[in-house]
Amino acid sequence: ELQKKWWRCAKSPCRTLFNYNRALLAYDTPDGARDMLKTAPEHWSRAFFKIGSNCDSVDNNLCESFNHFIIDARFLPVISMNEAIRCKLMVRIQENRTKAEKWQGTICPNIFKKLKMNIVRSGNCYVLWNGQDGFEVQEKEHMRYTVNLQERTCTCRYWQISGLPCCHAISSIY
Repeated sequence: ELQKKWWRCAKSPCRTLFNYNRALLAYDTPDGARDMLKTAPEHWSRAFFKIGSNCDSVDNNLCESFNHFIIDARFLPVISMNEAIRCKLMVRIQENRTKAEKWQGTICPNIFKKLKMNIVRSGNCYVLWNGQDGFEVQEKEHMRYTVNLQERTCTCRYWQISGLPCCHAISSIY
């Protein structure tokens, strides 16, 4: 349960939600909430990511995945190891190319899944229009966000971080 609360802190797109989720974590473990800030949160929390990176991933399993992928080749001599890795990568690239050819439409299935989730969440938003390109969107009872469709921004920062419209932007577009 504490791990879920920590991941909510890591995946919070803005500092307000980060502080809110950190307060929920501090309710159960004050020491844990205090210790989490001993490492710089700009390296592990979306709330502190730079705008424009268009990547909302907060975990990096790339090294572990790659090491597992080449485990058999790692114990070979250098030239044989490189050749084995090259062959495995060629097969992987072709498998991914074959998968991509089966996609329907122009959007990657994983991205489409995120968009559909945000479309569903947008049904819980109440939108007020300011008469131009700005909107105030209220999600649930207490969270309010400002959306600017012209600039493609939302104060929750998810749109700027990932490049995908958040549920607030989607409800404003509708």
